[in-house]
Parts: sequence; C-alpha cells; structure tokens
Amino acid sequence: MVLNRMNEVIEDFYKLFYETEDLALKQGIKCLTHTELHVIEAIDTDSLTMNELSERLGITMGTATVAVTKLAEKGFILRERSDLDRRKVFVSLSKKGNEALGYHNNYHNMIISSITKSIDPKDMETFLNVFEAILKNLRNKIEYFKPDSITEFPKNSIVNIVEIKGTPIIKDFFKGKGIDVYSTLKITKNNLRVVTVELEDGSTFEINSLDAKNLIAVKKEV
Repeated sequence: MVLNRMNEVIEDFYKLFYETEDLALKQGIKCLTHTELHVIEAIDTDSLTMNELSERLGITMGTATVAVTKLAEKGFILRERSDLDRRKVFVSLSKKGNEALGYHNNYHNMIISSITKSIDPKDMETFLNVFEAILKNLRNKIEYFKPDSITEFPKNSIVNIVEIKGTPIIKDFFKGKGIDVYSTLKITKNNLRVVTVELEDGSTFEINSLDAKNLIAVKKEV
C-alpha cells in the first residue's frame, strides 16, 4: 500500500513538474525543447568533450551529437576543436546559452520556493533527510544495473550475464561451457591473467582475461 502510494506521488510530481517547466519554456525560451534545455543544464559553466557530455547526461554519443548540433545552429552552444587533439571537440555555452541557463535556474528556484513556502520548516527538513536517504540508496542500486565485463567485478561477486560479445565462434565456445545470456555466475578468482567462475551447477571454469572481456554482466542482488 505504501509502495503504491509512493509510486503514485513520484509519478504525479514528475508529471506536474514537467508540465510547469513546459509552460515556462513556452513563455520564456520558446525555441528550446526539454532535451535541449537539459543539455544546456548539463554543460553549465564547463567545457566538455562530447564523450564527457554524453556520460554526464547518460545518453549515447549519437544522441548527444544530434542535440549539440541543433543547439549550435540555434546559437546556444559553442564548439571548438582541441589544439592538442584535433579529433576532440569541446562544447561550452555561448552568451545566449548562459542566458537560457540563468532563466532555467531562476525558474527552478522560483517554483521550488513557491510550492514549499506553506510547509513547516521542520517538515521540510524531515522530507529532505528522507529524500536524501532514498537518493543514496538509488545511487547504490544503480551499480546493480550497470553492465560491465566480468573482469571488472571483484572476487565473490555473483553476476548475471546480459550479453556475450565477439564472433559466433566465441559465443558458441561459451555456450558449450554452459555460459549463455541470463546465466548466473560467481566470480571465484579475478586477476590480470584469468577469471575463474562458478556456474549454477557448481562446476568451475577458468577463462583468460582477454576472452572474459566478452562476457558482459550485471551484479545480482543477494
């Protein structure tokens, strides 16, 4: 019952918050989409490579490139190639981009102040403490959802295989050893040379580190 109510409250909050943000955009910066505004917010006062920007936003490089191209065409973003490595492109906010960022930040401050002014400060303090605890738990939980090579998991980790990279021969090789997508493995040894895993049937298998990098997994909750 409490979980259902919490889900409803969170969903309603995000829905209403983005509705008000959309209204603010239409009144202030009509030429920007939510996505473009969040790109501006992510860059802030920094000068970032495209890789850094995509990581900060949690999106693919391709998606970030499309957004940056549109923002550059609209005059909100500046792009500059590195003098040391011409393959690298740094993005930063133009004067117009900084004005949009300032407008967005002022809007956030205004709306938060407006919707919380009637709430008792003690209740706000309690709410913030609880919400910060939830955020901390969520950050920790993200680690379980991040796929990575099994070479990156420490000894005694229990993982679920979500992808097997490489050629069909490599995939068939692992399948022949009882390792396939959705297999659960326990890392019993992990060093620079080999990774030893224990399969669900209790058998163990030693894999050289180069081959082990083809096994992409997420940490399993225990």
